[in-house]
Amino acid sequence: MSIKDRFSKAINAFLDDEEEKVDRKPSMKEKEPSENNIMEEKIEKGNEFESFVVKKFSRKYFSIVAWTTDINRKHNRYVESDSDPDLRIRYVPTDEEFSIECKFRSGLYQGKIAWCKYEQMERYRDYREKTGIPLFIVIGFGGEPGKPERMFCVPIEEIKYNQLYPSAIEAFERNPKEYFFWKNGVLE
Repeated sequence: MSIKDRFSKAINAFLDDEEEKVDRKPSMKEKEPSENNIMEEKIEKGNEFESFVVKKFSRKYFSIVAWTTDINRKHNRYVESDSDPDLRIRYVPTDEEFSIECKFRSGLYQGKIAWCKYEQMERYRDYREKTGIPLFIVIGFGGEPGKPERMFCVPIEEIKYNQLYPSAIEAFERNPKEYFFWKNGVLE
């Protein structure tokens, strides 16, 4: 077979494959990614990471005071408490309370961890100021939401931007396999 024949045969095979892709409708298992599917996946990952974080608080020492349910996703109506951090927790031995916002990111965006939108960051700062309750941003990074490769626990006062270089928060890195501990007003 000549080179011309081989080339022609390859082009025809390629065109046949492309026509098949255009003509073939996706099966039920091959759904096109939609905005709803992507949003559902993000919500699922967020919920999974929140559950992971909660498991890192011993029931012996910590009580969950509030866990935001994001009810407005179900009812398409703004609910003020949905703007609060994900968790409010009490350290039982001293009755001290603190809040946590959980964020899981699988990778970097333009070399940074894009942990929230600017408006959200401002809401978290306002929450801290208005309530006086310490607020920590717990970021799971890499791996899976139920088993992050890295984890950071950053006081909101230490965060200046809604996108962070990992090196800027390395001082707040913690082992994701260890339980949290509350010591002198600091979550470790």
